[in-house]
Amino acid sequence: MEVSNADPPSTEAAAAANASDLDSPVRVLVQTQTHLVPGDKTTHFGERYDAMVSLICQHVWQREYDQFRERDWSYHCHFAVDNVECWFLIDHHGPDPTPPPDPPLIWYRWTGTKFMIVHGRPPSGVRRELQYYPFERVAHYILTEEYPRRRTPRVYKSRDEEIRVKRHMLRHTLLSNLCLTEELLRFVKDFPDAAERVKARVPPEAWARLEDPSEFVMPLEPDEGHTWAESSDRVECPES
Repeated sequence: MEVSNADPPSTEAAAAANASDLDSPVRVLVQTQTHLVPGDKTTHFGERYDAMVSLICQHVWQREYDQFRERDWSYHCHFAVDNVECWFLIDHHGPDPTPPPDPPLIWYRWTGTKFMIVHGRPPSGVRRELQYYPFERVAHYILTEEYPRRRTPRVYKSRDEEIRVKRHMLRHTLLSNLCLTEELLRFVKDFPDAAERVKARVPPEAWARLEDPSEFVMPLEPDEGHTWAESSDRVECPES
C-alpha cells in the first residue's frame, strides 16, 4: 500500500468550520490513555470501547453513535494494561453519498473527565497511520445484513503461518481484554512453545485469564481444526 505523506487540514480550521455545521464531513481524532477510558481491567473490551465512542459522539454531535452516519476506528486499545497511549477515530461522512476523501480533521485529547482540543497537526507517525484508515462509508447492505452465527475457518498457507497469526491474535486478545475463544485456547494447548512467547510479552494478570475457561465465544464446529492450503490468501501479522 502506498502511504501518502500529505498533511490533513489543520485542526484549528476544522474546528472553526464544523462549529456551525454538525453535518459536514469530518474526522474526529481522540488521543487518550487506556486507564482514562471508562471502565477498568475487569470491564470487557466492547463495553469500554462503546462507552468511549459514545462520549465522543455526545461531545461532538450531541447524540449517540450512528453507524449509518459514522464509522469508527481504534489504535492500541490495550485495555488490559494501564498507561498505554491509544487513539479513537470517528469518521462522520455527512449526507453526501460520496464524501470527500480528505475531510478536515479535529484532534482532541481526552483527560478522563473532558475533551481538550489540540491545535496544530498530530505527530508525523499518527499522520502516516491515518492513511491506512480510508474515509469511506460502509456499504448499506453490509450494515443491514445478518451475519452468520459461525465464522468461516481461516485457511492457512502453512503451519508456520498459523502459528505466527494465532500468536499475534492471542497477544492482541489478551492485551485488549477481548473475550477468549476456543480456537485460541486450543492453540495454547497445541503449541505450548509459541504460547510461551506470548506469555513473556503480556502482563501476568492478562495471561491469568487463560486459567478461567468461562469466556469462550465463537466456538469452533466439531470438525474444524487447523486448515492449510498452498494457494490461500496471506495476511501478514507483525511478530509478537
